[in-house]
Amino acid sequence: MSSADSEIPESPLAAATSLMGTEDTDFEHRMLDIPERGWEGWWVALSEKVNPIVIKELRQSLKSRQFTMSFGLTLIAAVGWTLLAISLTVPRIYYAPGGPTLLAGYFIILILPLMVILPFSAFRSLSAETEESTFELLSISALSAQQIVYGKMASAMLQLVLYLSAIAPCIVLTYLLRGLSIFTILFLLGLTIVFSVCETALALLFAAIGHTRLVQGIVSVIVLAGLLVGAFGWTGVLMNAPITEFVNPSQEMYIGLFAGGTVIALAISLVLRAAAAAIDFPSENHSTPLRLRIFGLTTLSTFWMIFLIFASEDFSYGNWTVCIAFILLMFCGALITGEYGVISPRSQRTLPKTFAGRVLLTWLYPGAGLGYVFVVVLFAGMALTFSGIELGFSRDNRNGDFSVSITSAFLLCYMIIYLGIGRLLFLLIPKSTPTRMLGSLTFTIVMLVFGHLLPLLIMSIAQNFRDIDYKWHQFSNVIWTVVQAQDELAGSNVIQIDPFSQDIGVSLVIVTLCAALIFGLNLLLSTRDVLLVRISAPPRVREEVGAEETPEPSPEDPFAPES
Repeated sequence: MSSADSEIPESPLAAATSLMGTEDTDFEHRMLDIPERGWEGWWVALSEKVNPIVIKELRQSLKSRQFTMSFGLTLIAAVGWTLLAISLTVPRIYYAPGGPTLLAGYFIILILPLMVILPFSAFRSLSAETEESTFELLSISALSAQQIVYGKMASAMLQLVLYLSAIAPCIVLTYLLRGLSIFTILFLLGLTIVFSVCETALALLFAAIGHTRLVQGIVSVIVLAGLLVGAFGWTGVLMNAPITEFVNPSQEMYIGLFAGGTVIALAISLVLRAAAAAIDFPSENHSTPLRLRIFGLTTLSTFWMIFLIFASEDFSYGNWTVCIAFILLMFCGALITGEYGVISPRSQRTLPKTFAGRVLLTWLYPGAGLGYVFVVVLFAGMALTFSGIELGFSRDNRNGDFSVSITSAFLLCYMIIYLGIGRLLFLLIPKSTPTRMLGSLTFTIVMLVFGHLLPLLIMSIAQNFRDIDYKWHQFSNVIWTVVQAQDELAGSNVIQIDPFSQDIGVSLVIVTLCAALIFGLNLLLSTRDVLLVRISAPPRVREEVGAEETPEPSPEDPFAPES
């Protein structure tokens, strides 16, 4: 055997490189290694982020009979409306603007798939994982709960793009027929898309809540009814709105759209993360990302409202902001006070280890008591911010109207009382109880209803159902107490030592004392969650992590040509 025959044959890759006239090392690096720089690295990272749920859901949806029928009917309706509208407006269409009428019809056609079919399809897609017993397989796979939810959301958004691309030529036709500006078309189309995205995110959250067939049936009826109401409501707005007036938008309008867009984007992120937490294992740490998003949403909303107050020099927005924040944080707090409070050892390794970290970050970790303190402190910080701004606005105002301050004080006390009572009662319920968070929300709503109706019913019976005035016995009635306090403040034209009546003063004292007592008791019982400390990883886990961070060098290719 000759020496030439005994040589190792050249590898196909090396032969290809020699034929292409490139360097061996450079070609092998580009073909085999993961790119680290340039657009190739970005492309690889982006492709890795697209999880298999998107591909699976998109293939199923595009092959489904529902998508075929809805997409086909949308195209037929768009073409039919185009022919009908143009034929009815000839010959007036040659000299009169016909864009607004045609655009209204296209939006009515587009609202049905975007605001009803797509959100309900996403709802059914996530609910079907439980009904068909495929959710357990997804749970034990490499996919996380967040990937599952975001994958279904991305699949719905891809379908939304398909519907928009189908009707886009028709919408362009409305601009050519005059009577509309580019801003008007983009503004109305953008609002429709935003409503569709919000409804889809909420539909996924409702689908994640229902784990049993009975709950899913009830929730599906609620979701479908809500989608239909939203679609008909937006249709009525489009039919009656003066859409031809959005021709020259002002700078303030652009700022308002940007502010609303940032708040809505953060709210959608919160809703999707909550949906992922609802379908994941209870022992995982979902409290930290959810509370961070709640904190970010509250802070961002406060910033934009302060910006609006200083720009318009009108503090009347402060009352509305505090009241809306109270409703939303009461809803979040009712869910948080029903948390399981169980954290896995793997999640416990991520707890803060320094004293400053435990002081500042412990309130973000699992535990109903920690969540209760977090919600209360968050609303208190927001209320103090608006009260301080109101004090600056009212420094030279001789009527002394501090309605935001007194409203914030009452609402803060009511939040402490109602959420605190719910949290104390749920300490008696085992943590393994299913639908614990939903039960906490239901119990808070029941307490609010009885707190409003029971004193009112007692006073009505005592006075033979005649007209009754506000008395201190109604201190548990949130709405009547706050409205009565604001009316009495508005009726005082000069600064008074005691601008309130005796009944409002007694109610303020009662709710303040109750709030201090309940908050102190809850804070004392939260020490068990505060004393939860960080644990170190087992030696085996540390060895595996160290092995992944420092991989062994790969052996040289024996078939590689010698340099």
